[in-house]
Amino acid sequence: MKENIIKGIMTEILETKGKKSAFEVFLEGENINLKLLSGGGEIEQIRNQVFSKYLNAKNEYKSIVDNKDNINLFNRMKELETLIVQSRSIINTVTKLSMINQNRGGSETSYIIARAPFFNPDNVKAEIRVYLGKTEEIGRSIEELSKDHKFMDNAERQIVNAMKEVMEKGKVEVAIKKSVSVKQLVTSDEDNESEVENVSIKKPVKIRTPFQPGPGLNPKPKHYGVFIPTKKK
Repeated sequence: MKENIIKGIMTEILETKGKKSAFEVFLEGENINLKLLSGGGEIEQIRNQVFSKYLNAKNEYKSIVDNKDNINLFNRMKELETLIVQSRSIINTVTKLSMINQNRGGSETSYIIARAPFFNPDNVKAEIRVYLGKTEEIGRSIEELSKDHKFMDNAERQIVNAMKEVMEKGKVEVAIKKSVSVKQLVTSDEDNESEVENVSIKKPVKIRTPFQPGPGLNPKPKHYGVFIPTKKK
């Protein structure tokens, strides 16, 4: 059975707080000894010809990824990918139970949590968690609880609501119209635009560079991906 892909393409390529963009890593990934270009032999002549094309290719590549219109396009794709993969997790939620131990003030407390695959740009692991209660208070094993349909339905409800909360913070809007003008990918500094029928962008994100994308889509979660349900009074 095909599984849902819960990570995007641009979400992995563009820079985040913890890593450089794949564009930057690619451009910096070289170890060239310029001394090998000196000399008048046949090999040196071939290398110099290739090196000239190499520099031109790098410069053109960098001009493409640094272009303002392309930056907006890349970041819009990142937004849409985040919405798509998060939607997949909500529509087809795979909820599992786990037990975790926490040390506070020298004492250890065990909790039952619900967890499910879910992409959040602010989290390292593509997973979301919800505390369901203390293990000693619930008084049943993971195996027993997993077979309790009522308990699992409640766990899934809390997981889906936690996912929905993250998505709402992202505030990604999608609007489809029959005829919308959208700029195509710019491949040079010259004007290169065409009119195509595509998806409109209500509020384009203004970002300086894909290497420094500015604020993330979703604000940093208060509980680092773990949601604690509010107790009813």
